[in-house]
Amino acid sequence: MFIKQLYTDCLSEAAYYVESEGQAVIIDPLRDVDVYLALATERGATIKYIFETHFHADFVSGHLDLSRATGAPIVYGPGTETNFPIHLAKDGDLFKIGKVKLKVLHTPGHTLESACYLLIDENEKEHALFTGDTLFIGDVGRPDLSSGDLSREELASMMYDSLDTKIKTLADDIIVYPAHGAGSSCGKNLGPETFSTIGEQKASNYALKAANREEFVREVTRDLAEPPQYFPVNARINKEGYENLDDVLMKSLQPLSVAELKSFIEKDYIVLDTRKETAFTRGFVPGSINIGLNGRFSEWAGSLLSFTHPMALITEPGTEKESLIRLARVGFNHVKGFLAGGYESWKNSDEPNDIIIDIDADELALDIRFDENLVILDVRREAEFADGHIKGAINIP
Repeated sequence: MFIKQLYTDCLSEAAYYVESEGQAVIIDPLRDVDVYLALATERGATIKYIFETHFHADFVSGHLDLSRATGAPIVYGPGTETNFPIHLAKDGDLFKIGKVKLKVLHTPGHTLESACYLLIDENEKEHALFTGDTLFIGDVGRPDLSSGDLSREELASMMYDSLDTKIKTLADDIIVYPAHGAGSSCGKNLGPETFSTIGEQKASNYALKAANREEFVREVTRDLAEPPQYFPVNARINKEGYENLDDVLMKSLQPLSVAELKSFIEKDYIVLDTRKETAFTRGFVPGSINIGLNGRFSEWAGSLLSFTHPMALITEPGTEKESLIRLARVGFNHVKGFLAGGYESWKNSDEPNDIIIDIDADELALDIRFDENLVILDVRREAEFADGHIKGAINIP
């Protein structure tokens, strides 16, 4: 038996590769599936199943492209309805992979179709639980993202039952493999570890320590931040289907001249600059938006940009494909091309440039003291602003 966690930092997302006797499964794959295909090829294995724990809201899953590439069926838990063929599993179903088995545990709460997958090893011992967004390390999945008509309190009550009857009853030494780690907006306060055990979570996870249903519902629904705007978009894409990633790259990986980019700007296209912020402030195309690839790029793009407005890119030369793949991970399929030669080609033309002047804290302190009309705009998230901010600043995330 072989298990590999494939963790993507910028989305705090974990996919899993499980293999036995030359047969493999992928659990919760990202949209760019080459890494899973390469791993199976490297190990001489065949991908037999693709398991989804639920309709992901924070990224576009790779289930469809991986199924097209391998012929493997896509498995969802009870109650799942999609616009494409799936294997609809029942609670308690067993799937054989070589000498091991995966058992379906229907665990509604985060979403109605949420399921966990219990790995039973060659010796019939329950070894690990792939929990999706039902159970995180130090947290549980938020109950306010369902596309149904249920309230967050009703879903939280369902989650209490799921945890109480399906997960807390498992042996303490079973390994917990969640779909997300720290930084994900799918929970409130995920811990820094990317795996744990049932016993450790019983002892430390606030949600599993709740004394009763009422306390659990109160704690799980308290202080939930507004979910990113792209979450319902991605959940719908994962349910309805999407365009093949190779086709998206083929039509988007198109070099643009300065004149073509200028015409796009005149048509009010979004111009997204993916360079580091330190490079952007020194010079940029007027009106362009900067979200650097060096941070939580996909998440910020999904939170800030329109999914229907045409887009053109300005990148560091050589990062065009990476920019497009990471945009596609959260559902952007309408990029029209990238500026050939990057910002330098614009800078060397006769077109106007813009800069942002950086000032240090001492200079800002003087400006505040002597300019009574100065407005300090703090664009950080509410929680960051609440932890500390410049006196008199206005917070608009």
